[in-house]
This record gives sequence, C-alpha cells and structure tokens, in this order.
Amino acid sequence: MGYGDEVVARVRDLAPALADRAPAAEEARRLPDETIADLAATGLFASLVPERFGGAGLGFATMAAACREAGAACASTGWLSTIYTLHNWMVALFPEETQAEVWADRPYALIPCTLAPSGTAEPVDGGHTVTGRWSWGSGVMHADHVMVMALVTVDGTIEPRLFLLPRADVTVHDVWHTSGMRGTGSNDIEVAGAFVPAHRSVPLAELAEGRSPGARVNPGAVYRTPLVPVFALTGAAPVLGAAEGVLARFGERMRGRVMAYTGERQRDLMSGQIRLAAATADLRAARLLLESTLRDASGPDAVDLHRRASARLAAAHVAATARRVVNDLCGAAGASAQFTGSPFQRAQRDVNTISGHVVFDPDASYALYGKIELGIDPGPVNLV
Repeated sequence: MGYGDEVVARVRDLAPALADRAPAAEEARRLPDETIADLAATGLFASLVPERFGGAGLGFATMAAACREAGAACASTGWLSTIYTLHNWMVALFPEETQAEVWADRPYALIPCTLAPSGTAEPVDGGHTVTGRWSWGSGVMHADHVMVMALVTVDGTIEPRLFLLPRADVTVHDVWHTSGMRGTGSNDIEVAGAFVPAHRSVPLAELAEGRSPGARVNPGAVYRTPLVPVFALTGAAPVLGAAEGVLARFGERMRGRVMAYTGERQRDLMSGQIRLAAATADLRAARLLLESTLRDASGPDAVDLHRRASARLAAAHVAATARRVVNDLCGAAGASAQFTGSPFQRAQRDVNTISGHVVFDPDASYALYGKIELGIDPGPVNLV
C-alpha cells in the first residue's frame, strides 16, 4: 500500500466518527475542533504540499478519493476536507517566499478562498492595499490565513489577482444561516484596507493557465495545472461521496424496512430493487468519469482549452448525477427519512445546496463545452 492509499484508508476509518459528529457540526454551523485535528492527522491536508516543505507531493486522485470518503459520512466535512487540501496546493502556486512563510511551522495551513472578485486592491510601494467583502468563505471558522480575489487596475486594464492574508487581518461576519451545508461555516470575510506584500499575490491569469510563480520552483506537473479544472473536479468529489453514502444507507434501510399498510418488505419490491441498481450504475459511472478526468487534469495537455472545458463538463455532470440520485433515493426511503435525526434528510439538503455552486451549474458548463467543441469563442468571463 502506497502512502496515498494510506491517507485514503485513514480517512475511511474516520468515517463513522465523522457521521456521528454531523448533527453537532450542523447545529454549531462549523466543524468540531476534533474533526479538524483528526483530518489533519491523516495527512490529507498536506498531501498536495511539496515534499521540501514537509508535504507528500501527491496528485489529485488521492485527494479526491479521500474527500469522497469524508463526504459519504458528512457532506460538510467532505467539502472542507477538499477546501483545506486544495488551498494548500494553491499556496504552492505562490512565490517561494510565501510558501516558506505559510508552512514555517507545519506542512499545512487552514485557508478559505473566495474566487469571486468582490474587492479592490490599490498598488502601493511593496505590494497592495486590499479592501472588500467576500461571501462563501468555507473553512473560515478554523482559518489561520485567507485567500481573496480582488481587482487591480494595471496600465488602464483591470486585472483580477489572488491575495493571501493572515487571519488576523480580516473580519468574519456571521451570516451562514442556511438549509444545507451548515457545518461548513461559510461566513463572509471582510478586509478593510490591509497591506499585502507583493509576494503574497498572484494574477488570476497565471493561475488559470498553469504558469504561476510556484510552477517555476516546484517540480511536478501537479503544480503546473490550471486552477479552475482542478477546483471543479476536486469539488465534485465530496458531492459524489455524499451520494455514495446515501446509496449505502438506502441499501441498509431496504433490508429491514416494512412498508406501511401492505406489510411487504421493501427488499422484495421490484421498485426498490430497480432504484438500488439504477443508482449504483449511475454513481459508478460518475465515479469513473471523475477519476478518468482527474487523470488528465495534470498531464502535459492540461492547459488546452478543450481539456479545461471537459473538466468543467465532467464536474458539473458528476454533481448533477449525485443530486438526482440523492433526491430519488431519499424519496424512495419513505417519509420517516425526513425526521431531523435521519442522515437522509441532511444529505439531501447538503447535496441540493452545494449543487448550486456556480462551478457546478450544468447549463453554463454544458454550454461552455459546446461552444469550445464547436470552435466558438467562450468569451473572457467564463470560468475555464
């Protein structure tokens, strides 16, 4: 068993505890501190960190597999597993000085990142002054740093840049009152005129095209991979995991469930058997699509526009499949599955909520792929 397999196995072994903590995470609107410590101890958060900084320097497949395991137990936990792991990879795309600062004490950091350019940055001597407020700060409740996207005017042209700040420089606004994904604590982040040194920002264009400063100092194709395809594909992993968790619970429920009025066992009904089989086939296909697309995500052709659009297409299709399967199985699980103590209703609310993320928008993702496949310019504002 390689180290990557060990990381996945450790997260899988945590799954029962993560499931037990899911109600408390939802109630608190943040993950329990022990969950963060347990996940860090598996090595997951450092799995994409370069080896010279104490990480494992693994690829995206290990991360996705581990986050699927976490998502099967608790979708919020799976999502933050992805967030914290992926954003350490993003630190590796910053200049080397930044990497050394962030990982000075341990080979991982806890960093939310908001890619919507909801702030502005003014060039000043030695860096920028950043101001703005950003929503969807998943992971900010345990953060030691934050990453935000802001617009900078350069030679009359507006340039989006990603900025990395210490947690002490931001204010967190408690706004995360949602029906699903409550355990992510995705509150608003505000920065009021904070100075950010030049080495702690990177133009979005460099990240999107796999030519960041970190790509020049860290060996391995994983650090020369475009940002958006990786974000979309790895983000789909815990959503798929949540659906796989619902499928496993549905199979267990069928074995013992007796239908009201008729007294028949659900396991003996053809309707239940068909739903179980169809959901199994759909999720297996989604998993194969995700895994095969991830294998291509960091290859020599990863920067190709068609390849990047294919990643968006795959991620959106996986998330849409997971959502459809979850809603179908939760409907077939009976009304009692909607009691607040049931994991079915929590998973259903979580998957329906996270499927609304802009990167999983099926219409936009399918249209983007269709345009590029047909040779049509997708325009400058598409996430690709």
